Amino acid sequence: MYKNMRNAPKFLENFDPETSARERRKLNRRNYSLGRKTKSLYDDCGRIGATGKDLCDCLDETCPGCHFPCPKCSSAKCGHECRMNRKWMYDRIEIEGNDFVVKNDYKTK
Repeated sequence: MYKNMRNAPKFLENFDPETSARERRKLNRRNYSLGRKTKSLYDDCGRIGATGKDLCDCLDETCPGCHFPCPKCSSAKCGHECRMNRKWMYDRIEIEGNDFVVKNDYKTK
């Protein structure tokens, strides 16, 4: 190494982490996620937010729940994802083998 530190190179002599290029980029970066908060279609209980209906994911209004119990909320009306504060909704259910299609009447555009 260097026998005398006075002869050592001045590698980081002028380094200031507060004014580094990375810190300036970080300060100038725009945070696009601040103004974009999407409204969830379901409330915190899993009901449709606009109507308050507790509709099963099979889109049958009389269904008491035909799915396995949800690991989050233990409801039998959640499909593969919990309905609590969910931001999406099924458009329609198509059954293979016949032309039977169930459309979601509560889907808002």
